[in-house]
Amino acid sequence: MVLKKIALLRSNPKDAALGRVIDTLSRKYFVECYIWDRQRDYQAAVTNGNVCYIKCGIRAGFFDLSTFLKLFLFEIWLFAKLLFAGVDCIHAIDLDTGFTGLCVAKLRGKQFVYQCLDPYYASLPKNWPRFLARVAKWLENLVITHADFFVITDLLRIPQHEGARPKRVVEIANSPQMDLSRFPGRKEKSFVVGYIGSLGEGRNLTTIIDAVGELNKEGVKLVIGGFGPLQELIREYTGRYDNVTYVPWVPYEKVIEMESAFDLFVCVMDSNSESYRWVSPNKLFESMALGKPIIVGEGTLAARRVAAVGNGLAVPYGSREDLKTAILYIRNNQDIVREMGKKGKAEFELKWRAETMEERLLSAYAALGRGGPEWS
Repeated sequence: MVLKKIALLRSNPKDAALGRVIDTLSRKYFVECYIWDRQRDYQAAVTNGNVCYIKCGIRAGFFDLSTFLKLFLFEIWLFAKLLFAGVDCIHAIDLDTGFTGLCVAKLRGKQFVYQCLDPYYASLPKNWPRFLARVAKWLENLVITHADFFVITDLLRIPQHEGARPKRVVEIANSPQMDLSRFPGRKEKSFVVGYIGSLGEGRNLTTIIDAVGELNKEGVKLVIGGFGPLQELIREYTGRYDNVTYVPWVPYEKVIEMESAFDLFVCVMDSNSESYRWVSPNKLFESMALGKPIIVGEGTLAARRVAAVGNGLAVPYGSREDLKTAILYIRNNQDIVREMGKKGKAEFELKWRAETMEERLLSAYAALGRGGPEWS
């Protein structure tokens, strides 16, 4: 079978992962992207002759009962669209498109690829009934087991999928896939700490704002922003401090451009949450790629990687004083900053470059198509 056209499914299209997958696959295939533009403000990260976008415009927020109910409407819309789509393969990202994608693939005899950025069962709000998490885990294991191949962000996360039996696993990290040399880099005279990403619970966001806010007289600034359920809270909270700047959601290329001016990344996840304990965050790989140190949360997978590479520090989740101490330690030791940056950059070049990730994904697709695509 020769693969020519792929349906790529994503309910949350604003994250960087979608753009990376589109960019890679559209080099060899025509890609139809089925997305849930829940706030009707999505700007396509990749535009070329091999990509088209089909948007579901049902308005919704994040992780509330209303959104959960609207998810069923999105699933109906997605099922109907895919049932008649002229594609050879369905590539679903995360469970909220994975189960529907698998069902249609089986009905139509199409190839199916499943990519998990974060296991759904571990990401549900803590106040939701636990039986929903058990159902989600069972469904996700089912999807993984029946996929032609399974894409995971980090092989160290395999224990999160206990019970699944994937036919083949492909590791595609959350690393930036673009030419980083064209970004301007540092301009500020102040020491700039930054986080631009998902704005949700368990990411230490208000603690980060307070910690840096209290370092104003030390010449430390914070750039924080992104998108998610806490975006309005974070936008308002940043107004408490003169040295804190809020950034709304912007396309991924703009995120990298702004991050190139950071002196220090901060991405402190809650290790008491299974979701965050195991997450392999974009920020870790972006900091490596840009040669900048990073502060992460103790007891997380990210902390294990930072300890092994030596490109940053780990602090306890929720501790403002420990975070302030770590920031000032790095700010006051420029030799350490440079050394951490070099170590992260070397690790990135060795293992996580865009070309490496692209080759892995395209090789897996070539094997799926029994010899690869014949694209003309």
